[in-house]
Amino acid sequence: MRLVQLTLVGQAAMPVFLNPDHVVSLVALPDRTQVITTATSPHGASVIYDVTELAAEVVRLLTINPAVAPPGRA
Repeated sequence: MRLVQLTLVGQAAMPVFLNPDHVVSLVALPDRTQVITTATSPHGASVIYDVTELAAEVVRLLTINPAVAPPGRA
């Protein structure tokens, strides 16, 4: 399992770790990105995370090849 670290919107700017295989879609907003996942709330609604990263960065992080080590992390 691979996890991607993103930053939740809010005063605390807490990290959230998401499995790219569970991401259904993204909504690019001017000041944040909404990440919709396959997880569901007790009421059956999808779990949505508002993160500070822009959509292009979220896409890059979710689609990076895990078999290739990023520079400086080999």
